[in-house]
Amino acid sequence: NAATVAAYQQGVAYAVEAVGTATSHVSIYLDAGHGGWLGWKDNMKDFVTTIQGLGVASHLRGFATNVAGYQA
Repeated sequence: NAATVAAYQQGVAYAVEAVGTATSHVSIYLDAGHGGWLGWKDNMKDFVTTIQGLGVASHLRGFATNVAGYQA
């Protein structure tokens, strides 16, 4: 759904930009989803393309994966 994609991109970009410009005393890690999902080449490429398109990479310190699930 194009509206969902747009809302995600605008929301994440807004949040990262707002926190990143408000203070330099934080480290921002973006949730990248389940580690197994990103292990597939197509998913990782899509994720990287999405993040690059947000224009907030300079505010990000890194990514966190498998935040909501357990992957041993």
